[in-house]
Amino acid sequence: MLYFIGLGLNKEQITAEALRALENSDKIYIENYTSNYTDNDLDIYEKKMKFKFHRIYRNESEQGFSEIIKEAKTKDIAFCVFGNITSATTHSSIINDARKAKVKLKMIPGISIFSVIPMLTGLEEYRFGRTISIVKPVENYSPSSFFDYILQNMQNGLHTICLLDIKIDKNSKYFMQPYEAAMRLQEIANEKDIETKNWKVYVVSGASSHKEHIALTNLRDLSKHKTKYDYPSALVITNKLTMDEEEFSKMLSRL
Repeated sequence: MLYFIGLGLNKEQITAEALRALENSDKIYIENYTSNYTDNDLDIYEKKMKFKFHRIYRNESEQGFSEIIKEAKTKDIAFCVFGNITSATTHSSIINDARKAKVKLKMIPGISIFSVIPMLTGLEEYRFGRTISIVKPVENYSPSSFFDYILQNMQNGLHTICLLDIKIDKNSKYFMQPYEAAMRLQEIANEKDIETKNWKVYVVSGASSHKEHIALTNLRDLSKHKTKYDYPSALVITNKLTMDEEEFSKMLSRL
């Protein structure tokens, strides 16, 4: 049996169903490269619950998952991810590989950033368009196509969730800062000769943690607000707010 488990955004969000699966597992893996707990307290949870999480990183997951599937043919194996189980495309492909190998599979969902953001910002769930990821440019790799999806969402009267780049391996962690993302968006907008001064932006950092910070600002001000968060952040590029959304926004802090 292969349990595919979403751990939510903090250790208190792990469901009773997920706990039962972890208790029944012979071995527990955790994918440790697409996200992380903001409070970074998985070690404490391991000691408290007496679980041993075997951390795996991108190469081990995408290239070596066949070994985990082999184990699941004779043992009960848990493969855990932060948030929800299919929030990243990598996770969906792993599930498909397990099904093709005819491994018995049990999927257990978790609370994700996609369900938390509308709650924290007061933006209506049905008014979100395609989610995009903002990637830090590096030598020979500087994608910008995500910007077109923001424009498409705006044309359709929809808000855009922007997930910010995360790079985690055994020896280092990188979390794109909200101001870095704002600077990248402005850079692309300038290249395309698009005016962004009226873009309202929600900043969601450390969602569902003790460090949670939600603020409403604009792209230009955000680009000047330097931070050093060591946890995930996201932005929401808004379209015109409804009356209820506007009322809720008055209760949020400004940068």
